[in-house]
Amino acid sequence: MPGKITRILVTAAATCAVLTPIAPAAAGPAHIVVKVGPKQYFLGVVNGRLSKAVIRVICPGAANTGHPLPRQSAGLALPPSAAQGGYTGSVGTSVGAWLTWPGSAAPSPAYLATFTSYRSVRIPARITVPCSGSGQLLFLPAPGSPSVKAATVGVTFANIGG
Repeated sequence: MPGKITRILVTAAATCAVLTPIAPAAAGPAHIVVKVGPKQYFLGVVNGRLSKAVIRVICPGAANTGHPLPRQSAGLALPPSAAQGGYTGSVGTSVGAWLTWPGSAAPSPAYLATFTSYRSVRIPARITVPCSGSGQLLFLPAPGSPSVKAATVGVTFANIGG
């Protein structure tokens, strides 16, 4: 029973650490770092959402492609209970994040990050994405194994104009 309670507390703390903006180090104590490892379930998060996320894009004039606005994030979180989201499989120690979309507006996929711990990163403003439409952020564990399961978050690209 103590092991189960510890796991629940670590999961809750890691989820809060990923979903809560992190203050500068001088403002308080360090946050808990949980490493990605084998046989772990995980969730993908985009701009604080587990599904139906919006990525704001700046597209000048009549352009079909543009760049994500700054201060948007993608992250990896531990789920509140097992068997949700993706699964690292028997040997997974990292999770790659790839932004994909259908069509030919911009080359797909766009690499965002490789996660070795549960945390959030900024979506790079340098990548080129469609000005509108839908896509998904694919969170793919590595190295692969027969039991790996990717997690996805559906996204909508929203042009804020330019």
